[in-house]
Amino acid sequence: MNFLKPFSNKALLITLLLLNPYLFTEEESSDSEEEEEKEVYIEEIVEEFERVKGFFVSFRDPKTNDIYLKIKKDQLDKEFIYFSHVINGVVAARRIKGNYLDNGVFKIEKNTENLRFIRVLTNYAFDEGTPLAKSSGTNISDSTFKVLPIKGKNEDEDEFLVDITSLLLSEDLTLIKPITSEGDYDPSSCKLGQLSPTKSRVLGVFNYKKNTDFEVEHVIENAPCRYEGEDVADPRNISIQVRYSFIEMPDNNFEPRIEDQSIGYFSDRVTNLSSKDVTPYMDLIGKWDLQKKDPDKELSEPIKPILFWIENTTPIELRDFIKQGVLAWNIAFEEAGFKDAIQVKVQPDDASWDAGDIRYNVLRWTSSPNPPFGGYGPSFTNPRTGEIIGADIMLEWVYLTNRLNVDGIFNGSQTGNECFSASMLQEGMMFADSLNINDPKIIEQSIIRLTLHEVGHTLGLNHNFKGSFLHNNEDVHKPEITSKIGVTSSVMEYPAINLAPLGYDQGDYYDVVPGPYDKWAIKFGYTPNLTEEERRSILSESNKPEHMFANDSEDMRSAGYGIDPRAMINDLTNDPITYSAQRIELVNHAQKELPDKFANKAESWEEYRNAHKIILREHQRALEVVSRYIGGVYVERSNPQDPNRKEPYTPTPSEEQRRAMSVLSKHAFSSEAFPINASLLSKVQLERRMFDL
Repeated sequence: MNFLKPFSNKALLITLLLLNPYLFTEEESSDSEEEEEKEVYIEEIVEEFERVKGFFVSFRDPKTNDIYLKIKKDQLDKEFIYFSHVINGVVAARRIKGNYLDNGVFKIEKNTENLRFIRVLTNYAFDEGTPLAKSSGTNISDSTFKVLPIKGKNEDEDEFLVDITSLLLSEDLTLIKPITSEGDYDPSSCKLGQLSPTKSRVLGVFNYKKNTDFEVEHVIENAPCRYEGEDVADPRNISIQVRYSFIEMPDNNFEPRIEDQSIGYFSDRVTNLSSKDVTPYMDLIGKWDLQKKDPDKELSEPIKPILFWIENTTPIELRDFIKQGVLAWNIAFEEAGFKDAIQVKVQPDDASWDAGDIRYNVLRWTSSPNPPFGGYGPSFTNPRTGEIIGADIMLEWVYLTNRLNVDGIFNGSQTGNECFSASMLQEGMMFADSLNINDPKIIEQSIIRLTLHEVGHTLGLNHNFKGSFLHNNEDVHKPEITSKIGVTSSVMEYPAINLAPLGYDQGDYYDVVPGPYDKWAIKFGYTPNLTEEERRSILSESNKPEHMFANDSEDMRSAGYGIDPRAMINDLTNDPITYSAQRIELVNHAQKELPDKFANKAESWEEYRNAHKIILREHQRALEVVSRYIGGVYVERSNPQDPNRKEPYTPTPSEEQRRAMSVLSKHAFSSEAFPINASLLSKVQLERRMFDL
């Protein structure tokens, strides 16, 4: 066999190429000219596509459903706001209707024949004009989340077409599958598999003057799932619908406001890297852009009020209560100099827009099988300024029903980054029902308070778990007082339902107006053109008892977290030890009376069971409140230079700890602590559903 023959042929070819460098020049030149002649412009590519005009001109290929975006030259290197939220989802996947997923700033850069989509880090700032400002960006990284080839240009080469289908159908924009935190495992939840690029699809493109939205159905397949709920047809394929929004960066006279630790606002975190301060924080509170029509008036209507829409899915009989809860916030805005800062309208049944449109702030009402909570009110912002761009409030029908998650009510480790106000209110109403209280004011006041609470979140406020300390144990039951200033100092609290103890007349069950803290917080956040002197004056009021504040980072709802017993849920009055002891006496009375009171109205033995569980839960909650006083430490967050400042840490007074121990000895540790009604226990039967028990 001749092994040299192949080698000889290769050597000959190489020699010819080296000796004749121009052998293929003419042919290559011809091909290049042909390619140049065949260059395709945008209009040719999109000739048969559906065009959607608006902020970013978009196109859809009707044959493939691919989505294209036309980027203008003057849109390159500019910052835009990005936002995504869930249109529909699955509770087990921790992605439910109305969830806000992501909010940030991005820009688009051109690099050769590609467009680069870049997430911009907004967490740091420098003092402008200083030498240090020249070092901005050092050891700080933006994130390039997608690079797309340019598919075509216009003749002037100042418009560029890219196919963004792969961007929309992936997790490049936003994580669709939630990341589970350490210790956050829930055996009832799905461990999600992978997004399917073939089953996922773009459902629609919605284009407006200042934003472009894309609605996408993400299908997650091959999910190794232990979840056996009835809200998923087949857990191997789970659909989550998400709406992505690209929004114009606002160019207005918005007045940013820096956060202070004594008042609870959600904020966009900013650290000043030029500062010498030990706390160089310039965190921007989330607030709406309210500007006075008449700046010279002490009380003026805003140029553009905050407008909320009640979705047409809302039960008609509840709309007036919801409207009352929204408009009640106007009382607080008067403290900031605004009249009628908030307006409410009802979405017409024939409205051409849907509640997923971010241009509308909507109070949405749904009824889903197993909602994790009955209401929540998120908002999204411009991270550069803190301006709230839009907000929605999700309300669940289950909140008004007697359906009870028995396992959930005894879960004391509710996380601080979610809102359980509706769940707390539902438990309160069911406790009242177990006492056979049929006062229609309970529903009315609870709906108003739920709305007040969730709207408060959309105005920028986070929780205040010291808001329950407004009244003493006598005044809290006097409606002539509570109807004017509230049952608590803040509707952002999770208080106990205010049921009259044995021997007392019933007063208001819940707040129907913002409290003193709420008014003070709105004054701080929304007063226009606030000078440094005015700011200090407002903040100096933080030491007032009615302005006490602590949010989720400090509350003691779960054992082992927090140290201040006043930062607690399900408590009430400035003497919660006594109030809780009275609640336990009411619980014990209810145990005795319940069988007789339910005898003529219960249609299922499960009603007895639920009432019994709620009564036990009330007993547990009261004991939790009392127990926190033993070994507790009062925490204050006033400014060190405030002449009326309080010490940051003070041990709970010994007499309070002894009182707490006395209540626990009687109602938790004694042989008579939990009186059991044998007649009731014989009736607490769970209704069988096929094989479910």
